[in-house]
Amino acid sequence: MSTIAHPLHLNLGRRRARRSGRLLAVALVPGAASSAEVVPAIPAADAQARLVALGLLPAADATGAWNPPTVDAVRRYQASCGLEPSGVAGPGTVDRLLAA
Repeated sequence: MSTIAHPLHLNLGRRRARRSGRLLAVALVPGAASSAEVVPAIPAADAQARLVALGLLPAADATGAWNPPTVDAVRRYQASCGLEPSGVAGPGTVDRLLAA
């Protein structure tokens, strides 16, 4: 099909649909404002071990994956430290978590 028979504005609609899927993925991460904040600064298993040791996460919820109980425990830890309770284990949260 030529560009005359298939106007460019129809192609733009398809591109927007693909982009919105990426934005949706970022929006689903609790507290994430950008894709840079989505990547945790620590593996889930390491964060969970510290959170279990601090009594913020039940050992049964330490699965080695970022699950809702882990995100909630990170939020509780952040709130107790005076950090914004985003649930995302960024560098500031991880530094404090490892020092605790």
